[in-house]
Amino acid sequence: MAYLDLLHLEKSFGPNRVVKDFNIGIEQGEFVSLLGPSGCGKTTVLRMVAGFEAPNSGEIRISGVDLVGSRPNQRNIGMVFQSYALFPNLTVAQNVAFGLSVAGMKKAQIAERVAEMLDLIGLADLGQRFPYELSGGQQQRVALARALAVRPKVLLLDEPLSALDAQIRVTLRREIRAIQQRLGITTIFVTHDQEEALSISDRVVVMNGGLADQIGTPFDIYNHPTTRFVAEFVGTLNTFDVVVTDPDTGTVMMGATSLVLNRPVAAPKGGKVTLAMRPEAASLGGAGDLTLTGRVEDVQFLGAIIRIKANVGAHQLTLDIFNRADMPPPAIGSAVPISLSTHSLVVLVK
Repeated sequence: MAYLDLLHLEKSFGPNRVVKDFNIGIEQGEFVSLLGPSGCGKTTVLRMVAGFEAPNSGEIRISGVDLVGSRPNQRNIGMVFQSYALFPNLTVAQNVAFGLSVAGMKKAQIAERVAEMLDLIGLADLGQRFPYELSGGQQQRVALARALAVRPKVLLLDEPLSALDAQIRVTLRREIRAIQQRLGITTIFVTHDQEEALSISDRVVVMNGGLADQIGTPFDIYNHPTTRFVAEFVGTLNTFDVVVTDPDTGTVMMGATSLVLNRPVAAPKGGKVTLAMRPEAASLGGAGDLTLTGRVEDVQFLGAIIRIKANVGAHQLTLDIFNRADMPPPAIGSAVPISLSTHSLVVLVK
């Protein structure tokens, strides 16, 4: 049993099943992100945990106690929304104090707690300002402080950074992670941004069509996807359709080229599977298990990274190589050797 257990959660709106048999155990102090495209059910899961939506079936347990049937204000769960949801007629300090006042805390304790929270979010000198006098990033910090002020058992973050510009998003997500780690609070973060999820999470749940397609560490989600959806949704991907000639040794035919993966493949002889590879797993030169000849179609200079697109037979391959001042990128139209290592190839069978 984990600290927070979501067991067999199901949610339908009319005939539409939005969440399907969703299961995860989250340890105390863990930061878990729900990642997926719009409509995949991630926000619905969050709202069921918060108590804003009732599951059709399943359990939501904190420390073994099922919360299904209890009201949101009985769950001691903090939530931060995309839209900030601050009270415009209250000052920053009054916004942070709101939940404490509702809980009947004494004024001296409220003042102490508000000061602690404003210091935590770096806005100690702005307590008397109103929300409209703050930037978007500052308003979201206030919303975070308000959610944390009541010392919730679980913190829920519903795409809290999506309304901010790119630079502020990067800064604020680091701050959110630092605060979460400092307080040791169990957190569920909803986002459609893969970079956000991978950069700040202990584990990521990739959702697709109401299902948890894969749950794992950011390293495993990126490097070892278990489904085609996860492989294609998270990061850039090269794919090759191949035919299995020996399932036991993982020998496949990539066009006219035979490639031995040296690991079993879960498909019959003659069956078709897809090999997937990240752009950074290929390199220019001939040092890998397999060397292919490609013709450069496009070169994009991205600063530290140079992205090269090359045609290899019927396939277009994307490579990411580090920028080096002493090594100009290949010219468009030139033929280049491209090397691959078999361990970097992921077999996708569904």
